[in-house]
Amino acid sequence: MKPFRPLILVLSAYFFVAAALTVQVRAQAQSQIEDNSQTAAHFQAGIAAYQANDLPLAYKEFLAAAEQGDADSQFNVALMYEQGLGVGKDEQEAVVWYGKAAAQGNSAAQYNLGVLYENGRGTTIDYAKANEWYRKASAQGDALAIGNLGMLYVRGQGVQENKVAGLALLLVSATRDPSPENNAKRNIAATRGLTAEMIGAAQTLAEELSSAQNLLVPLDQYLQSAGSGGYLGSE
Repeated sequence: MKPFRPLILVLSAYFFVAAALTVQVRAQAQSQIEDNSQTAAHFQAGIAAYQANDLPLAYKEFLAAAEQGDADSQFNVALMYEQGLGVGKDEQEAVVWYGKAAAQGNSAAQYNLGVLYENGRGTTIDYAKANEWYRKASAQGDALAIGNLGMLYVRGQGVQENKVAGLALLLVSATRDPSPENNAKRNIAATRGLTAEMIGAAQTLAEELSSAQNLLVPLDQYLQSAGSGGYLGSE
């Protein structure tokens, strides 16, 4: 089973809009401050409840912040639904809330959403969508997403099979996250059909991916030059 990201327990940065120019703008700014303060308070209360092992209260507080649009809280609500923590297990709801957080750029949610789509949990199996969300998380440097993206290329799921690209992504993943939770090294060892030439090409590509600000750029350039057509899906 692929690992999931744990609950987010670090307080997000809340940006308060400064009052300026007109009474109306000042009133809007004050409302924004109050809304953000309430969201932050619910998130902090959720953390406190979770740490006190009061999971139903943690769910309630995270949900209140999530409904106000906080991406970290949306992620936490999704994970609680996915694992049945403080609320009845409901993987379909997990997909909904991961989707909300992922759409706001939360890389942990993007990764977990990719796992659900890849494995058909809370939704039908959809490798193209798994690939889409792994790509988005990979662009932010998420090592587990990079490894899972690599396995899609190794297997040709949601993308045209390209073991060189897949192996390169796995090498990057293993380097960035050598923890036991990351299956990249085991997946490298289990990959069959690799020649010495393919391994050399993958190592060269891995170096390019590692040095890039966004590894999708050299990845897609390689896939295009290799005639793999890159990515099957829409960003």
